[in-house]
This record gives sequence, C-alpha cells and structure tokens, in this order.
Amino acid sequence: MAKKFVGQEYMAATNGKGLHQESKGNRILGRTTIIFSTMITLVSVMIVAFCIFFQLCPINGTSMMTTLNATGEDTDSALTCVVGAPQHGDIIVMKLYLQDSHLRDTYLAAKGDQAALQRLQSNNPFYTQQNAINRIKSCIQDDGYIEADSRGNYKLVVKRLIGVGGDRISMRAVGNKYYIYLNGTKLDESYLDPLVAEHDAGNFKQLWQVLNTPETADLDDWVTTDYNQLLEYNSDQAADGKGTPSAYQIRIPANHYFVMGDNRGGAISTHPQWSYSWDSTRFGPLPTTSYYSYCVDVLSNQTSMPEYLWDKFVYYVCFGWVWQK
Repeated sequence: MAKKFVGQEYMAATNGKGLHQESKGNRILGRTTIIFSTMITLVSVMIVAFCIFFQLCPINGTSMMTTLNATGEDTDSALTCVVGAPQHGDIIVMKLYLQDSHLRDTYLAAKGDQAALQRLQSNNPFYTQQNAINRIKSCIQDDGYIEADSRGNYKLVVKRLIGVGGDRISMRAVGNKYYIYLNGTKLDESYLDPLVAEHDAGNFKQLWQVLNTPETADLDDWVTTDYNQLLEYNSDQAADGKGTPSAYQIRIPANHYFVMGDNRGGAISTHPQWSYSWDSTRFGPLPTTSYYSYCVDVLSNQTSMPEYLWDKFVYYVCFGWVWQK
C-alpha cells in the first residue's frame, strides 16, 4: 500500500504526466548535448583546417613598400592561403632556390661549411668566409636562405604577380618615364603608392634595359631562366599607341610567373633603402613549381593569431571571401 500510495501521490502531483515530462526533459537535454558537441566539433575542424590552409609569412625587406612594411621596417606579416591558383595582380609567395653550384658553395661557406670553403679556395687560395658572406649579401636582400627541401636551399620571396605563362611583357617610353605593357595593354598598377611608383626609377629602368640592350642588363647570378631565350622582337601594337616601344618583349614560358615588387625605386634621393625591388627584372620568371601561397590579408607583427582569429575567423570561414578565387 505504501508503494501504491507514493505512486498515487506522485501522479496526483503531476496530474498524471510525471513520467512523460521526465522523458521529454531527458530528450531535450540529449538533443542539446548533441547540438553543442556537434558545434564544438565543427568549430574545432574549421580551426584545424584554417591552420593547415592559412599560414603567416613574415615580410622582410623593403621590396613591397609601401603595400607591405610601409615604414621600411619589418612591421608586417602576410596571412597566406596555400590553396587556389593566384591571379594577375595578386601578392604571392614563391620559393627562390639556389640555382648555381658555385653559389651554393658560396652560401655554405658563408654559413661556415669548411668543405665548401675549400672548394672555393681551389680557385682562389685567399678566399675567406667573409668573402663568401659579402658575395651572398651582394646577390640577395638579406641572408634568408634558411629553408630546404629535396630541391635544395631556398628563401621565400613575397612579390606581385605581373605575368603568367603565355603572357608577353613589353614597355613604352614616354619622355623619361617607362611603362609596362601586358599583352599590348598598359598595365594598371593602381596598387603602387605614388611615393614609390616613379616610372623613371630603378626597376622600370632595369626592365627597359633588359628589353632594349639585354647584353648590358645588370642581371645577377641568381637568374633562374636565361633571358635571351625569352626575348623576341617586340610586335606590340599598343592600343593607346603612346611613346616609343621597347625593342624586345618577354615571352613568359609556360608554367612560369613573372613577379615584381611594389617598391620600384621611388624617393631614392631621400630614402636610399627604397632604391629597388629584387625581382624578375633581375632573376627572371620563376617556375610555378616554386609557387607557395597567395596573400589574403596583412597583419601587424604585433597582432597575435588568437587575436586575429577572434576578429576575422567568422568573416573568412562563414562568408568565404578567400574562397572566391
């Protein structure tokens, strides 16, 4: 009777719905738990995917001023995406490999490799490690060859994608200024800051020299492709018809990228460190196999990744801006 009385009391207190309400409450709790767990799993997967496909690349040097490191100091990092093909005008990251065995020995000797130094001394008994260091510094911006893979030592270079395989690059001179033409159309380089976009500055003159007197062009030993094999007489029929066309045009080979920095050498009278960008005007087009990633955003070096993710993660993942490429 006691058990029956207790049961009657319980049913009476719940108007006969006690067991039903308890079961419904458990179901709601179970569904909430499943939804919450699913959300946590999805967020975790998205964070992991974000960390895999997006990487921070420190920006060293001044070749991309004023788009990057606008003050001339290493104040920016690029958030880059490793999936998707780059498009004309994108900022991209490329691997630049040591191409020449002699220069590879020079690099190793600069790092203290005695065997490499001895090989160099076979040609010059008085060659020293400091000579090797000076040689490397004269060829590259910063001694940055710190990565290696099966192909050898490389550094990452951050540049603007100007042309791809099949494109033809020419120039026209208007007075003392030089303008780049891509497939017969004047290149729209509105991304250049007027401060460093003077069209009579270093890189414009360098490219003009390559396209007119390649035998006297100041191409360094790090050239990845023989320019002479890429040059052809300029058949450019520019739509605007302005200025004097260059004698030659560059035919970019298949599976290659022609890249330039945004710092073309403006304001060099007051800021000598802005004098040039070390890019394809000196080392030639780079093979697409050296392509690494493209830039989707720029971060201050003072910005932490958790802080950035807090501000931008939802924008990138939910709205998919970077996936429009």
